[in-house]
This record gives sequence, C-alpha cells and structure tokens, in this order.
Amino acid sequence: MKAPTLRGPFDPGGQPSLTIDNHLHLSLFAWNVSSGLSASKAVLSDVERHRDFWKWPNASKLIRAIEDAGFDSQLQYGMWSGYGGETGWNDAGLDFATAATASAAVTERIGIYSTIHVGYNVSPLFLAKLFSDIDHVSGGRLGVNVVAGQNAVDYAQFGLVGPPTQEIRYAIADEMTTALKLLWTSDEPVDFEGEHFQMYGAQVNPRATSRPRPLLICAASSDIGLDYATRQCDALFVTADDNAVAGYQKKAAKIHAMAAEHGRQVRIAAMCYVVMEESDAKARETTEWMRREIDRGAIETWLTRSGHILNSEVQRVSEGVFGDARASSGVMEDPYLGIGKEHYESLGMGMGAYKLFGSYESIADQLIALYEAGVGQFALSFFDPQRGIQQMRDHVLPILRERGYNRILA
Repeated sequence: MKAPTLRGPFDPGGQPSLTIDNHLHLSLFAWNVSSGLSASKAVLSDVERHRDFWKWPNASKLIRAIEDAGFDSQLQYGMWSGYGGETGWNDAGLDFATAATASAAVTERIGIYSTIHVGYNVSPLFLAKLFSDIDHVSGGRLGVNVVAGQNAVDYAQFGLVGPPTQEIRYAIADEMTTALKLLWTSDEPVDFEGEHFQMYGAQVNPRATSRPRPLLICAASSDIGLDYATRQCDALFVTADDNAVAGYQKKAAKIHAMAAEHGRQVRIAAMCYVVMEESDAKARETTEWMRREIDRGAIETWLTRSGHILNSEVQRVSEGVFGDARASSGVMEDPYLGIGKEHYESLGMGMGAYKLFGSYESIADQLIALYEAGVGQFALSFFDPQRGIQQMRDHVLPILRERGYNRILA
C-alpha cells in the first residue's frame, strides 16, 4: 500500500485509551541513567543508591517495586551523552531498547514507556521492528516518547552536523511518527516517500500488540512542537513558566484546545522531582544540603549543550560546542553561571522539573492540586529512588486513595 499521508494528524484505528477517572497516572522516570535528574554531589554520599541505581541489578528491583507499589508505568530517559562534572551526571545508563525489553520481562502490569530521538538518520522500519517486538514481549504495554533531538554533541556522535532548525526537527518527527503508525498497524507492506524518510515494501511482523497501537508521548513547549504533538501524540509533557499550578492549568487548557482542533484528545503530563521526608522541616534540611552540593561542572556542560540557554554570554560559548566553555570569564566568575540563582538551583535539583518537596501529606496535596489543574500523568524522579518508592507505597499512595484520587488497578 502507498502511505495515505506523510504527516499527521494520523490515527489509523483511533487513539489509545488515555484516562481513568479519579486516577493519577504515576511513572518512575529517569531510572535508567546515572543520577537521574540529580545534578548534586549529594549523590556521592551513597553512590550505589543515589547515582548507580540504573545498573540492572539495582534497576530491576526498582522496576518490580513500582509495580508492587501501584505505579502505572516506567518511563526511560533518552540519553546519548551525559554532562560530566564530579558526579558524572547522566554519563552512563541503559539504552531505550534494552531497558524497555528487560523491564517488560520482569513485570506483568505496568506500562513500558521508552524514549527515542528521531533526528539521527535512524530508519522508521528499524525502530518500528524493535518496538513491535518489545510490545510483543510486554503483552501490549508499550509507550514511546518521541524526542526531536537538539543536542549538537549527539548529532556529531552520529556523524551529523546539527541540530537542524526547529521546523526541520519537527518535520522529521512528524514523518517518523506517521511511518511508525503505518508499520505498527498495516496488514500490507508500505511504500512511504517522504522528504526525510523513504521505505518500499516495508513491513514488520509481529505488528504492534497494543490496540490500536502503542501510546505516543512528547515533551514540547514551542508552538511548533505543540502543533506536532497535538496532531500526532497522545500524552504531552509540559512545563509552566513559573512552575506554579495555575501555569499548568493554563497550559493544559491551551493544549486540549489545540488537540480538539484536530479531533484528538491528549493527556497532560508533568515531570516532577521528589524529595520527601516525615516532615516539611526535615525535607527542607535535605534539599538545602543538596543545593549546597550542586555539581557546577555538570550544570555548565548542560548549559553549553542544551537548547535552553537563557544567557547571551553562555550562548556565545555554546556555539563552539567542542571548545572550552571556560573561555567566557564573565560567566565563570558568576556563581550561578549567568542564569540566576533560582534557575541554577532548579537545574541542579531536577533539571527544571516541578519540585515535589515536603512531607508525605504535602506531596499528596501537591499531586492532587496539579491533577485538579489538568495534569493526568506524573513522571516522578527521586533523589533516592529505592526509598522514594517505599515512601510512595507506604505513605503517599494511601493518602491519595483515601481521598479518592488513585484507584487500585488490576
């Protein structure tokens, strides 16, 4: 068959089921990379628990633990290069296919959500085959987080000059997503002649086990990114400018309206960084210690490699990706690398995620407030994942269930 379209909206067979009433969808996030979202030398206080939880003997226990605790899914963080520093932030980890397959093999219920970067000249056929097989192994529990990569160092690792413009990156993602949907669902071989991808007589067997297909996820903030995501994906990770509940409510309303224009529905998701203790005061002690230990070298590398540079002087440094970031003396003399104390600390403790800091009751209150604002899925990354999962199981989830916000799923 000839591809009926090259770009979305395109949902052969419809969209996957997205919501369960009065239920907060909880994911364990960034468990597959060293330190997760913690760019703090506090992780060195117990390397095995706080930095190297990604190693499979540790990670397999975490994955089984979240299923037993009542989480809904695990979501991997996609990385091709880390940020170094004294902690080796994200320098090591499990890849998108191995982590997903291994997680599927040791669990029975939770969603297996993987992450791919689509701008590195990887064929849709190759990815469709990998994911169809992972979906088969999991019994139809797969989700795929699509990332339109913007890290110049990663493009160079693949032998490419990049990143392309934002328009081109999302055009690539659009074609890739359409091709994946076709390959996952078509009974016939597919001919696909796009600007960025071509396939002739392409087919995968087994096709996707999920019905109608695997869930598709995207994190986008620009209008171009949101346009792609609302046309093609099912769950959208968003951030609010002020990281306040009202900001998430406003963003959720905008995204739902954009999706409705295409006759589609989406689930709003938020990335959250969690530090909880028995009391708010104890949680403040822990977070203050972590702030004092932020890994400046890792943050410096993140700033020079990311597409979220907020300071013109850092931007000039970042344009020479392979150069010495320390060449900019003004930035180096600034204790917050030219981005301000608040943003610097937000990167060091959660990579800009929504901060869930406090007592068990406070964490439950914050989750409920975000849920009422329109957030349906929460990707939780913990400073101490082993302890954090236990705390969620024993303290936070019982509060959510008592208040009617988390069902016990079969």
